Amino acid sequence: MTVPISPTTKTDRTTTRVAHHRPTAGPIAGDQNVPGKPNMMQKLLSLTTTRLLACAAPRARAVAGTGFTSRGYAASSGKIKAAPMVYVSGEEMTRYTMELILDRWVRPHVDTSAWEFFDLRAKNRDDTQDQVLRDVIDAGTRLKAIFKEPTITPTSDQVTRLGLTKAWGSPNGAMRRGWNGITISRDTIHIDGVELGYKKPVFFERHAVGGEYSAGYKIVGRGKLLTTFVPEGTTTPIVVDDREIVDDLNAVVTYHNPLDNVTHLARIFFQRCLDANITPYVVTKKTVFKWQEPFWNTMKVRVARFPKHDTPTFADCPPVST
Repeated sequence: MTVPISPTTKTDRTTTRVAHHRPTAGPIAGDQNVPGKPNMMQKLLSLTTTRLLACAAPRARAVAGTGFTSRGYAASSGKIKAAPMVYVSGEEMTRYTMELILDRWVRPHVDTSAWEFFDLRAKNRDDTQDQVLRDVIDAGTRLKAIFKEPTITPTSDQVTRLGLTKAWGSPNGAMRRGWNGITISRDTIHIDGVELGYKKPVFFERHAVGGEYSAGYKIVGRGKLLTTFVPEGTTTPIVVDDREIVDDLNAVVTYHNPLDNVTHLARIFFQRCLDANITPYVVTKKTVFKWQEPFWNTMKVRVARFPKHDTPTFADCPPVST
């Protein structure tokens, strides 16, 4: 069973109210207002709010039939109607900060009734036997728009302190595997009066597939290490790696990184750069591992096939065969 974090949650049979620990009002945005001189915390939280709303900005197909006025407000409530989105709450200080942002700047002005809220604290994962994480993955697959607060992968000490039944695995890894790799977008935050050394925004796209999170491993001693792969539909193994281990204590780790989704990463990244009029760069360190070369080759092929006209879009670009 999923335990949502919205104050009022409608289920199939009941309406459940969930209590929250709210931060006590203190010297934070809105508590120390100086006319005409917002402090740095006010500016930062204001930008955080803008980012959150950008995730749920009305999308063409999602807002059909919601009764928008010419200013983008829902005519029935006078609030901005947010498009469907998955909101994942997490742990520690970010949970309190985001609840403050939601209460003070989002809920009074934005209709978030289309958002689906999930409580991904370690304790709730334990209470639901990780059903809440599976529900998040299903909802993200369906809505394709997710805002997630930081969560924790509990250590043995946290298992004891939180009263958990086990040390649950990384939720990030499970989500990335569940969505067959995702792009994590991290953009620079620009605040008036703070010089960053560059004027335009800088976009970062990360290819996140959760390979390391799902890695198999053993702690071993001396011996022979043989890694094999058996292709689908055959019984003949292919040797991936064959080596002698000569140390007394070793960590042997095995994982794989999907590459089918690199084309989609390229599409998202370069389209965002086009929309913002930003020059894209594909950056890596000087010593690229050989097994990473298909990633970079796909990115380069994608750029080479980009149409050379005034207003290109990736819809015009043929797919990459790998």
